[in-house]
Amino acid sequence: MTTPAFLTGGPFRVGFVATLGVLLALLLGAAVASLSTALTLIFVAFFVCLGLYPTVRWLERRKFSRTGAVLTVIAGFIVVVALLLWLVIPIVVDQLTQLFTYLPKGFDDVENQQWFIDTNASFGGALTPVVEWLSSSLSDPNLWLTVGGGALKVGAGFVNGVFGVIFVIALTIYFVAGLETIKTSLYALVPLSKRPGVMELGETIMESVGKYLGGMVILAAINAVFTFILLTAAGVPFAPVLAALAFPITLIPLVGSVINLIIVTMVSLFASPGTALVVGLVMLVYVQFEAYFLTPRIVGKAISIPGSLVLIGAMIGGTLLGLLGALIACPVTASVLLIIKKVVVPRQNLA
Repeated sequence: MTTPAFLTGGPFRVGFVATLGVLLALLLGAAVASLSTALTLIFVAFFVCLGLYPTVRWLERRKFSRTGAVLTVIAGFIVVVALLLWLVIPIVVDQLTQLFTYLPKGFDDVENQQWFIDTNASFGGALTPVVEWLSSSLSDPNLWLTVGGGALKVGAGFVNGVFGVIFVIALTIYFVAGLETIKTSLYALVPLSKRPGVMELGETIMESVGKYLGGMVILAAINAVFTFILLTAAGVPFAPVLAALAFPITLIPLVGSVINLIIVTMVSLFASPGTALVVGLVMLVYVQFEAYFLTPRIVGKAISIPGSLVLIGAMIGGTLLGLLGALIACPVTASVLLIIKKVVVPRQNLA
C-alpha cells in the first residue's frame, strides 16, 4: 500500500498538516455556527413548504393546472398570514399590556381568596412573602429588560424577529413555486442507476412530512380555538394571549397539549380554584379526545414512529434548536427511520 505523500516528509510536516486540518475544521464549525440563524430560517421555510405542498397536489387532482394550483396555494398562504398578523398582533399586544398592569392586582386578589388564606395558614404564612416577591418582580419592567438582555438587545431581537418572519414567508413562496424544479435538480445529481430508488424514497419522505405538518397545524389551530372559547366562557382573564400561546405550544408532539393544559389551569387560579378545576378537567377531556379521535383522523398514518423516539427526538431537537427543534423533531426522526428501513436494512440483508 502506498503511503500518502504528506506522511513522508517527517514529523514536522505531518504535525503541520494535521494542525492545518484542525484549524480548517474549527473555521468550518465557526462558519456553520455564525450561519445558524439563516440555516434555521431556511429550514423553517422548507418545512412550511412541505406542509403546503399536499394542498397543491390536492388541487391538481381537482383539475387545476400546476400553475393555477401553486398560485392558489401561495395566494391563500399570503391571505392567511396577513389575516393572522392583522387580527392577532394588536390583540396580543393589548392583552400583554393589560397583563403587566393586572399582575400586582391579580396577586392581591389571590392573597384575599379563602383557599390561599387557608393554605398560607397551614404553612405558617410562608406563602405571603413569595407572592409579594412575584408581584413586585413580575410587574417591574426592569426585570423583563434584564431577562431580555437589555433594551437594546430586546429591540434588536424584535427587529430580527420581524426580518425572520418576512424572510420565511418570502422563501416559503419561492419554495412552493419551484419545488418540482428543486427536486429535479437534486435528483439529477444522483447516479442514474440509483436515481429511481432515491426518487421514490424522497417522494415518500416529502409526502409523509407534508401530511404530518399540515395535520399538526390543523390540530394546533383547533386546540387554540378551543382554549380561547373555554377560557372566555369560564371568565379567565387574557384568553386571547393564552390561545395565541397554545398554537405553537401544541405543535410540539405528544407533550404540547399537556403543557398547554398545565399553563391554562395555573392561570385560571387567578379567577378561583373552582374555575381552575373546571378548566383543568375540561382541557383534560379535550386532550384525550384530541389524542384518540382527532389525531388519528387528521394526521392519520402519515408518520408512524414509536412514542419513545418522539420524546427522545423532541428532547434532542429542543436542546439544539429550542422550540423549533422540538417542532420538527418528529418528521426528522421519521425521515431517518424511513431511510434506515428503505436503504440501510436492505443493504445489511444483502451483506
